[in-house]
Amino acid sequence: MQHESLSTNQTANATVAYPSSLMAYPAFRRLLIRFRPPPFRQIAPRAVQLLAGLHLFSTTICEVRGCTGVSMLPTLSYEGDRVLISPLPYWSIGTKRRKGPKRGELVFAYSPNDPTYSVCKRVIGVEGDLIEVEPRIGGRQKWVGDGDDLESSERRLDPGAIHHKGESEWVRISKGTVWLVGDNLSNSTDSRTYGPVPLAMVKGKVLARVSRSMASACMLRG
Repeated sequence: MQHESLSTNQTANATVAYPSSLMAYPAFRRLLIRFRPPPFRQIAPRAVQLLAGLHLFSTTICEVRGCTGVSMLPTLSYEGDRVLISPLPYWSIGTKRRKGPKRGELVFAYSPNDPTYSVCKRVIGVEGDLIEVEPRIGGRQKWVGDGDDLESSERRLDPGAIHHKGESEWVRISKGTVWLVGDNLSNSTDSRTYGPVPLAMVKGKVLARVSRSMASACMLRG
């Protein structure tokens, strides 16, 4: 009995000291081979391809972005509503001329003040429009002029040039640019500050709101 007990203890010690002895069991070996991760050299190219595909999809098809800040109140919550944006509506297949946004559309664009930052704004003026820079002055709420707002000799303003008439400032939207403004006029940095925005800086059109922030959801319930 003593000799048998000693033999058992030696076997246990050998098992602890040499975990690789588990490889002697065929079932364990098959399990290890089945669930063993592939080598890094095989994973790296696939990971790069996946990331490149996701980037290509988000920049050319659609992506979901969060909107934070007060500039688009009450349309979007300051806490971060998530919206679906896509550049597809502005693609021109078979023509060299790019389709531009239309008045009233919400778009995502690179900020002219900081191109690393994106902004969500509403399109107020497009190419050729005569825009009043600050329509709140004088108690009016008018953005696009019809030519009667200026004298006959002043109706052909140079595109992008600001013209002053009394308290009003007017600008003619030049080719390849749009006039972007936040819905919350009292607290929005937009084209009234940095001027018309080139179409090349417009990332895409806001197609839908896919989720509401907790703050806006509570306001709706209330």
